[in-house]
Amino acid sequence: MINLNYKRLITTALVIGWCAVIFSFSSQSASESSKTSGGLIEAFCNFIIPEFGDFSGLQREEFIEHLQFAVRKCAHFTAYGILGFLSWFALFDIKTKLRYAIAVGFSFLYACSDEIHQYFVPGRSNEIRDILIDTAGAMLGALIAFGITKLFLNFRKQKNTAD
Repeated sequence: MINLNYKRLITTALVIGWCAVIFSFSSQSASESSKTSGGLIEAFCNFIIPEFGDFSGLQREEFIEHLQFAVRKCAHFTAYGILGFLSWFALFDIKTKLRYAIAVGFSFLYACSDEIHQYFVPGRSNEIRDILIDTAGAMLGALIAFGITKLFLNFRKQKNTAD
């Protein structure tokens, strides 16, 4: 079995590391952020839509621009879903309801601080909508972690009764 102090160190490091990843994305200027999301969309479209390479430059730009809002909001949701998931596991010695509340509450507070941080980044804005999207992602991430924990505990319980 893994030493509890070692487990706490690893899970806390994962949460801090993921917060650093979120912070680094939030630190990008508006033009850098657009290049990042636009590049991902373009790569995805080239892979999924065989005719995408035949689009004119203007058609490609317009197509990418139409998808950027949805992609950015999905990125918010996913990034904070991962944070909620990791936070759940970092709180392994706390009872379920409180554990969920702390994991989501921490993610919410980090989302608030992230939006404040973005206020100071050139071309970026801070929006309550993003905090809500981030928190919804964290809620789902923590819920998925709860489900995985339940499945694991049930599996272990069945295995122990079979032995």
